[in-house]
Amino acid sequence: MEIYIYRHGQTLYNTKGIVQGRGVDSSLNETGMAQSQAFFEAYKTIPFDRLITSTLKRTKETAQLFEALEIPTERRSDLDEIGWGEWEGKKADKPMHDAYLGLLKAWADGDSEKSLVGGDSAQEMGNRLGIFVAYLKTLNDQKVLVCTHGGCLAYLMAILQGQPLSAMPQYKHHNTGLCIFEYDGTNFHLKLQDDISHLNND
Repeated sequence: MEIYIYRHGQTLYNTKGIVQGRGVDSSLNETGMAQSQAFFEAYKTIPFDRLITSTLKRTKETAQLFEALEIPTERRSDLDEIGWGEWEGKKADKPMHDAYLGLLKAWADGDSEKSLVGGDSAQEMGNRLGIFVAYLKTLNDQKVLVCTHGGCLAYLMAILQGQPLSAMPQYKHHNTGLCIFEYDGTNFHLKLQDDISHLNND
């Protein structure tokens, strides 16, 4: 089974460097809609058996052109963005970035219960994504398209490859950046990471 996983299109909050997370349900801006259109034009002929998005507007809007093809579609809350708690809706700055790296280090060192105030811990996010990965393994599909969020995707990249959470920072994804995994019935194999060739035709 091939699993195509991509990040949602750009939002106004993305351009302003504002933390979104699970608690901010923002919509795509004009650029985000254009990115989604470009992605659709590049991959619309692939015979996807299933489309899966998070429950948040920015992924649903990004994938809506595929949904219009009448591909069986699911919304899953386990694909919602990581909850960043008190950071959500605020402009990211260096202290936040440093605290984020400290949080990742704590997670990698085994403190999976550590979280920001009001945010998700590694254990909580891991439980959610573990449910999603277990679900993927039950599918008999040939090709699945998944639209999710940057933080969630970085965590998912680490999980699917059996890596520690300290690997998360290396997985930065552009808006509508595509990753492809192949599942052989036992393991997930990364075939493509953060591909944005579909945007080069703009």
